Amino acid sequence: MSASNSLSAESQRVCAKEFLVLDDSHRREVMRQLCFDRIGQKQEFLTDKFHDTEDWSETAYLMLLRSLDIKANRKSYERLAQILPYRYFVKEGFEYRTICAMLLGCSGLLRRLSDVCVEDKDIAELQAIYDYDAHKYGLEQMSVDDWQLSHHIGDNHPIVRLLQLASVLSQHEHLLDNMLNCRTRADVERLFCKSSVPRWASRFLSEESYSGAFTRSKAQMLGINVVAQLQIFYSEYTLRNDLDSRGLELLEQLPAENNLFISRWAKIGVIANNALESQALLQLTKEYCSKMACDICPLRRFLDAE
Repeated sequence: MSASNSLSAESQRVCAKEFLVLDDSHRREVMRQLCFDRIGQKQEFLTDKFHDTEDWSETAYLMLLRSLDIKANRKSYERLAQILPYRYFVKEGFEYRTICAMLLGCSGLLRRLSDVCVEDKDIAELQAIYDYDAHKYGLEQMSVDDWQLSHHIGDNHPIVRLLQLASVLSQHEHLLDNMLNCRTRADVERLFCKSSVPRWASRFLSEESYSGAFTRSKAQMLGINVVAQLQIFYSEYTLRNDLDSRGLELLEQLPAENNLFISRWAKIGVIANNALESQALLQLTKEYCSKMACDICPLRRFLDAE
């Protein structure tokens, strides 16, 4: 372990001891402060993107795209949202095959499928739809080289993720309202878990990993990184305080994330009881403990003020 990692680990152990002596009300207050801290950082990016369009539906669509997959493809999804805005789906009446064709076509992934599956009627039909709409709207096309595909199998493959997104978009013409109205874990799962992909997609994936819909765990992650974030972001611009509270309450209802950072906290006694607390601990780890920034840490400020 490097010297910096050793100091970071020691910082976490000190924080853990301080967390464990807090009563429930004070623990919740600190967790909320840390969570707001993390949300504020994420929303710096969203603020810039929202000002590009001044359109909430486009912002919600961008948030969904960039949360579909691993970080390595995030810039590619952002690029796709730029060259294929949400408004084109509105113009096409949210027809499922058209959305599939547009998403796969503009991403450059449909051309790869068409080259490999020359005799496939389903792929040929999507290519024909895309070619027509690309000419109609003057759509750009990304390169398949823009995507990180080598380590993607099953649900994590961008082709599958885009098909699942197409299913969600086609089922929810008022997606923004549906997202803003989510109050519970069940609401989030109903919004995303009814997604599906066409049967032809299975031939490009292993049978063991193939799934036709967003899993519950993926839906919950979208609830954390998209739905709750959007509710809080939207509330700040529209002064709808009810949505600010709704976003935090939704995070408290969603399960905590299960990753290396949260596991390390659990090993030293700090258990994340829900997504709000796991987001708070991620912020504490990445922005304070790892940087040994104890002097500006919200936990330290809270304890010093007591």
